[in-house]
Amino acid sequence: MNNSTALGAIRRRWWVIILLAGIGAALGALPQPARVEQQSKLTRYTATHTLLVNNTDALQGAGTAISPNQVPLLATTGEVPKRVAEKIQFAGNSALLASQVTVAFDPQTGALTVVTTQDSAPQAELVANTFADVLNSYLAERQDIVYQGRLAASSTRLDVLKKHLEDLSSQLALAKGDPILTAQVDAVSRQYSVAFEQNQLLTSSPPVLAFTTLQRAEAVPLVQAGGGLSAPRSRTTRGLLGLVTGLAVGVGVALLLGLLDRRIRTREQAEAIMGMRARVLIPRVKTDRRGLVVTNGRHDALSDSYRTLRNVVDFIQGSLEPVDRARITVVVSPGPAEGKTSMAANLAAAMVETGQHTIVVNTDFRRPRLAGFVAEGPIVLLPIELEDVDTLDPRLLLADTVEPNLALLDLSTLNASAGELVRATAHVLPKLAESADAIVVDTSPVGATAEVLEMVPLADVIVVVVRIGSTSINTAVRTIAILRDLTTAPMVLVLTGLKPERNTYYEYADRRPVERGVIPSGTRAARRTTWRRHREKVG
Repeated sequence: MNNSTALGAIRRRWWVIILLAGIGAALGALPQPARVEQQSKLTRYTATHTLLVNNTDALQGAGTAISPNQVPLLATTGEVPKRVAEKIQFAGNSALLASQVTVAFDPQTGALTVVTTQDSAPQAELVANTFADVLNSYLAERQDIVYQGRLAASSTRLDVLKKHLEDLSSQLALAKGDPILTAQVDAVSRQYSVAFEQNQLLTSSPPVLAFTTLQRAEAVPLVQAGGGLSAPRSRTTRGLLGLVTGLAVGVGVALLLGLLDRRIRTREQAEAIMGMRARVLIPRVKTDRRGLVVTNGRHDALSDSYRTLRNVVDFIQGSLEPVDRARITVVVSPGPAEGKTSMAANLAAAMVETGQHTIVVNTDFRRPRLAGFVAEGPIVLLPIELEDVDTLDPRLLLADTVEPNLALLDLSTLNASAGELVRATAHVLPKLAESADAIVVDTSPVGATAEVLEMVPLADVIVVVVRIGSTSINTAVRTIAILRDLTTAPMVLVLTGLKPERNTYYEYADRRPVERGVIPSGTRAARRTTWRRHREKVG
C-alpha cells in the first residue's frame, strides 16, 4: 500500500504546486533582455549549378565507363571533395564540405544539379560552381583512363588471337584434312573476327559521359527565423504562461512525491493497514510536550481525547473475564516520536480521575522520557543492584508523581542493559498488580527494538499508537503482524497528529447559574471586570 492516489498527493502537497506556480509566474514576468527584443531574422543563401548530359547514348549508360546514376556519389565522396577543398582553400575537412552540398541527377531530363547553402552569397556561388567544374573534369579524366585501359586490353586480346590463328593455320597446312585442327581454326577465326570488330568500334567512336553547364550558380537569399519561436512581448502574457507551466510542473512533482511517499497519511489508510477501526483520535495542538495534559479542571479537545481513550479501555477491560488484580494496559507504537509516551502518561492520569490507584511503568530504557511527564523531580531509588529487585517489596521501587494516586515505576537509574531492565520490570509487574487498580506501561518502539516483546504477553489491553504523517507503512505492517503473532489481547488503535476539527463545544460560555452580581471566572465579562478594577486601582 502506498500514497499514489493522485488527488490525495495533490491535496497533501498543494504548497509545492503553489510554490512552483509562483516561481514560474515570476520568471515569466521578468523584463525581457534587450538583445532578445532586438533579435532579427537570420538570412542564409542557397545556390544551384545546373548541368545537362551531352548525348542520349551516354544518358542510357550503354558502353560508358561511368553510369549516370553513379555521378552523385562520385561528386560527394572520394577525389572530388578533396580537389574542391584544395581549390577554394576550405579550412575544414573535405567530408564536412561535401556534407554542405546536395547533388541530384534526373534520368528523365538528363539534368544534374549541384545545390549548397552558405552564410554568404559569394561563398554559396563559389562552392556550387567549383563542385560542378571539378566534377565535370574528373569525369572526363576518369573515363579517359578507363577507355585507355579497355583499348589496350582489346588490342592485346586481338594480337593473342591473331598469333593463335596463325599457329593453327600452319599446323593445318602440314596435316591437311585433319577435322580437329579444322574445327579449332574455325573457332579461333570467329573469336578473332568478333574481337576485331569490337576493337574497331572502340577505336572509331568511344562512348563518353560528359555534362555541359546549362546555368551557373546564382545565390538566392533564404530567410530563416532566428532562435526558434519568439517569446511574447507582453510581461503579463509571459507571466500567465509561466504560471501555467509552473502549475503543470508542480502537479508532476506532487504526483512523483506521492509515489515515493512511504508514510501513513490518512485515517482510512491507517485503518486499512492495521486491520481495525481507529477508536480514538488525538488532535495535533500547540502545547508543551512535557507535563500532563489531563489535569483537574482542564477540559479541551486534547485532554478529553485522552479521557475518551480511558473510557474505551475501561469498556474493553469490563468485557474480559474477571480477575483479582489490576488490569495491565500496554502502549506500543511502530516507531519513535509517535506520541506513545505522552499517551501512556495521560492515559494513566485519566484513570486516576476515576479514583483508580494507577501505576505508570516505563520500559523504554533506551530513551526514558516518561518521568518528565509525571514525576515531580529526578527519580531517586534505593541504592540497589539489578539482582536485588526480585527480593525487595515492589512497592519500594515506586516513585511519587504530580498526582496523589499515580505512582511511577522506572528502573532506568539502575546500571544494566535495556533488555535486562525490561525483564526485571516484567517480573515485578504481577506483584504490583495485586496492590493497584490499573497499570499503564510505556514501551519502546516495536519496529526498532526487541525489548517490547517481553511486555506484550502481559497485556490485558494493547493500545497501538500511529502518528499520521510520521509512521512508516512498512513499520506499521510489521508491527501489527508481530502483535497478532504474540498475543490475543484486544487492541485499540489510536491515531495522533491529526489536524483538529473545529468543535464549537469548547467555545460555549459558562451557562451555570450564579449568584446575583457574581460573574463566572473565565468569561469575557469576568476578564473585562478584572481589567476595569485593575485600572481603577492603578489610577
